[in-house]
Amino acid sequence: MTEFDNYKQQVTTFFDNRTQYDNDFTYNRAIKLVECVPLSPGEKILDVATGTGIIAIAASKIAGDTGKVIGIDISPGMLAQARAKIAEAQINNIQLIESDIDNIDFPENSFETIFCSSSIPWFKNIPAVFDAWYRWLKPGGKIVFSCYSQESFLTPLIVRLCREVCDMTLPDWNSITGTPEKCCNLLEQAGFKNIKITTEQIGHYLTVDTAKQTWQGDRIWINPQGNPLTKLSTQQLQTLKTAYDLEIEKLATNQGVWQDITIFFVVAQK
Repeated sequence: MTEFDNYKQQVTTFFDNRTQYDNDFTYNRAIKLVECVPLSPGEKILDVATGTGIIAIAASKIAGDTGKVIGIDISPGMLAQARAKIAEAQINNIQLIESDIDNIDFPENSFETIFCSSSIPWFKNIPAVFDAWYRWLKPGGKIVFSCYSQESFLTPLIVRLCREVCDMTLPDWNSITGTPEKCCNLLEQAGFKNIKITTEQIGHYLTVDTAKQTWQGDRIWINPQGNPLTKLSTQQLQTLKTAYDLEIEKLATNQGVWQDITIFFVVAQK
C-alpha cells in the first residue's frame, strides 16, 4: 500500500466512524451552499463528498421528478446514513456512488450544478479536480463549494510549533484554498469565471481543557500532502504537546480560548 493509499484509507475510516455526523453545524453549513445558487426543476446535479446526503436531499426536492442528483463519497459509512435518510423521505431521484474522486469520471457537459461542502482540502490534486469539474459542467453551469481559511481552527498553532520546536514543516489542511485569492487563482486556472466568494466567521470560544484536547500530541494528522509527525519519536511528540498546552494557556482569556473558524462560500461559473 502506498502512502497515498494509506491516506485514503485513513479518510475512509475517519468518516465511517462519524456515525452521528448530522448536527446543526454540519446541516447549516451544507444548506447554505444550496441557498447560494438558484436551482431549477429538471436539473442534473452532482454532490461531491455527499456524506450523509444533506445537500443531495435538499437539491433533489428542487430538481424534482424530471431532474437527478448524483452523490459520490468515499465512505460507505456516510453513504449508509444517506441511504437511510433517502429511503425514509421516499426520494427517487438521487443516485449514490461509493467512489474516490480520483477514480470517477463523467462525460463532458453532464451537470448544471456541482456542489462540494467543506471537502476540497481532502483532495490531493485540487487543480485536477477543478479541471474535471469544469469538463463535467454544461456551459453556464456552476460549481458551489465551501472551504475554510488558513487561519481557521487551532491548526496554525500546531504548524508553527512543529516548525519552531522540531524544525519540521507540517502540511496545513487549509493552506491551498485558505484565502479568497488562492481560491480565485485556482478557479481561474481551470477556466471558471464570475467567481463570487462570501466570507463568514463562525468561530467560538473553547474552554482551556477543550482547546488542549483538540490535539493530543499524537501522530494522527490526516493530510493528502503527507504526515511528517510519524517520523517523530515519542519524546519529541511529548515535547510538542507540552509546548502546545503552554501556548493554549497563554491564549486563554476570561471567555476562554478563541477558535477562529472562517468559512468561504464560493460560486463560480463555466
